[in-house]
Amino acid sequence: MYRPNQPTNKKQNIAKLFLFGAIGLVLGAGVITYPKVIAYMERMQLEKENSKILTEILQDDIVGKTIENIQNIPDEVEAELAIPVVILENAYLEVPFICQAPLQTEANWVYHEESCEEAALLQVQYYIEGIKDVNQQTANDTILDMIAWQKENFGEHKDLYAKDMKLFIQDYYGYEPDEVEVIFDVEITDIKKAISSGYPVIVPIMGDILQNPYYPYPGYHMLTIIGYTPEKIITNDVGTRRGKDFSYTYDKFMRALDAAGGDIVIIKKKPIHPVIEEL
Repeated sequence: MYRPNQPTNKKQNIAKLFLFGAIGLVLGAGVITYPKVIAYMERMQLEKENSKILTEILQDDIVGKTIENIQNIPDEVEAELAIPVVILENAYLEVPFICQAPLQTEANWVYHEESCEEAALLQVQYYIEGIKDVNQQTANDTILDMIAWQKENFGEHKDLYAKDMKLFIQDYYGYEPDEVEVIFDVEITDIKKAISSGYPVIVPIMGDILQNPYYPYPGYHMLTIIGYTPEKIITNDVGTRRGKDFSYTYDKFMRALDAAGGDIVIIKKKPIHPVIEEL
């Protein structure tokens, strides 16, 4: 039987198929991109918060107040954190930033996926020596030398927990045993006391708890604490090229620290020439 409306129905069906197909593609793309959009927004929020903290540090001259506090600590107290010192409400140390892959190339990361301990230490050593401008090639060569030293003296390049980190620092840089302190089962007050005394803090943490969006590795990690506010711990997080002045809430940071052993390492030496840089 001849049905004059049959071609029209066929065209309509085809149009519907195309419409439903297009909707499916859009929905599918949304499923794929939605988590990426959320992750991007979270990163932007973190960067906004970090920027806000640094602005407050500059406006309130927290760097200057920290240096003044350090200079007012008597010489006989400097090497002994057990003696009471003035703990500032806010504190910030001008510690130069070093990414654990200093050249920050894909090839360089192949050599430095496990170089967080060395980079965290090198930041502190540069601070002590008064070095502000980091030469990336020199930093890269030094970290490779640190790794070679460990292979020769420890038998392998491995994760360094607090006790081994102390031995490494002493032997590699020639510090006396009492110049490198390990504080076990650390509390937030211990960290604040160290920073207020002018000592950056070398800290092991667990990456899956800390959740730096730019550092994808979930396991053992090490970074350097360089300051704090009443709400945030400020770090130079060597695990990413974006890690300079990266801040974390106390709760999240301390949970990540406790999960990695709860111990910190401090080199009890003041910088040769403490300086205030424009942030």
